[in-house]
Amino acid sequence: MATARRCSGCGASLGDPTDDDLTVVCRFCGLRHDLDTPVSAAAPVGIELGPRMRRTNRALLAVILGLVAIVVALALFAGDRTAEQVTTAVRQSTAAVTERRPVPPRPLALADLAGLTEFGWKIVDTSPLPGGYDAFDPVTALPWAMSIGRAWAADAVLTRIDVGRVAATGAVDLAGEATSGYRFSSPARQERWRRETDAGAKSITATALTVQIQGTTVKVLVQDDRRDAPAAPAAVSLPLPAILERARRGRGFADRPFYAGYMIHLPREGWVWYFSSPSGDSFPRVRARDGRAYPY
Repeated sequence: MATARRCSGCGASLGDPTDDDLTVVCRFCGLRHDLDTPVSAAAPVGIELGPRMRRTNRALLAVILGLVAIVVALALFAGDRTAEQVTTAVRQSTAAVTERRPVPPRPLALADLAGLTEFGWKIVDTSPLPGGYDAFDPVTALPWAMSIGRAWAADAVLTRIDVGRVAATGAVDLAGEATSGYRFSSPARQERWRRETDAGAKSITATALTVQIQGTTVKVLVQDDRRDAPAAPAAVSLPLPAILERARRGRGFADRPFYAGYMIHLPREGWVWYFSSPSGDSFPRVRARDGRAYPY
């Protein structure tokens, strides 16, 4: 009795031999069998894919490759978008920082001082400071300061000189920590302020000007000074080195390495200097015209 041949790979019935009459190929799994080999042999001789399975594998490979290409393209697109967003954010942040960066103010020309109404320190463009910045004498430089005051108001008068740190030799080192300054008032501007105020308007006329020097920077500050004190006469003072050299000879005027001081006008005595030590000790006032300490 004939026994049906079955595929040793999938167990399906084998069909007719191939053209060479030596092998039979399973039409289900594609396993090739030799006719002279027992069907029950455990080791297959070889596998040959049928045309339909080969077409299926090619299509599957094409789908896989297409999916990989799509994933790679999406990753490249996302990376490009991310790089573009980062570049845009950096550019915007840089622009914002540049916009927020304070721009150094343009120094005011002396011709602009007459129309200055905005309160607050303003850097002013001036001629070089007489004598330089490391050995400054506010008395010697007074004509230079008066040119700034007169640019602000033609009738500007000196009301005060300040020195923040003056050596015992009388030199003020503005290149270090010292500051110096001048204060001016204007009788004409005082009168204009009264007229504008009495007329019911809010006057913006500044009546006083402060000039401050620190380092190589000269700044001005317009202010309201509404005191009705009579204008002081032109300042008369010895240079600061001579003032301190003579003052230290006077009774009660102690010798210190550094002083701070200011000069003002007293109606009955004229221009006088007041000095103090950095620790706060005060000394008798000194008459500006001859350097004598009080009592004269």
